[in-house]
Amino acid sequence: MNIRAGLCGLLVLGFGACSSETVKHDPNEPSASEIYVRKGIRYMEEGQLNVALSDFKHATELDDRNALAHNALGVLYERLANPDEAGSHYQRALDLDEENFDIRNNYGRFLCTQGKYEQALELLRKIIDSKLYDTPWVGLTNAGLCARSAGQREQAEDYLRRALERNPTFPPALLEMARLSLESGQHLSARAFLQRYESVAERDAASLWLGMQVEHALGNRDAAAEYYKALLARFPDSREAQQARKLPNY
Repeated sequence: MNIRAGLCGLLVLGFGACSSETVKHDPNEPSASEIYVRKGIRYMEEGQLNVALSDFKHATELDDRNALAHNALGVLYERLANPDEAGSHYQRALDLDEENFDIRNNYGRFLCTQGKYEQALELLRKIIDSKLYDTPWVGLTNAGLCARSAGQREQAEDYLRRALERNPTFPPALLEMARLSLESGQHLSARAFLQRYESVAERDAASLWLGMQVEHALGNRDAAAEYYKALLARFPDSREAQQARKLPNY
């Protein structure tokens, strides 16, 4: 599995704890820097990355101690495939607000994509062990993905099961448990996790490709063929579709 793709949907851009110390303002009113961060996030969600980059940079010009602005820049530079800038801004964000769970989660997830597994897991453990973290399943899932990439399969499964104990319908954890089950030869378990995933999330290229593999492993050629057809019809240009086309007898 591509760890970058797997973790992509698990980044966070929350406004839980702004750490600007240089600008004093009414706590009920966002600062100018915060307004630019929020604008930039909207542009990033719309795919207007250059506009988002301009807004985030302007936010740091207005207040270089705005940790969330640096966090947002880290996320954006990741999407722009600039890991040096991403790492620099994540580190700056963490230095400014080391207790911010969203920043720790994003930076830990990023470090894992760079192969810095121990450093990444150390950051993630600090948030998932905190009773103050209100979405522990996100950090646990990121830790599970990272542990799997580091070759720590048992630890990965432990993290993912803990994530599902806290949120039984969290799609990324369900999909990853289906993958782990398939890889360990637990094909019925893989199907069960995938069915749970499909009950709460839209099918995408990754889940269709996984479904095809699960049903093939179970000897259900008709179901595997249905997944194959859906994958090629809905996501013909995806990496998964390219892999599927290489298989014989479909």
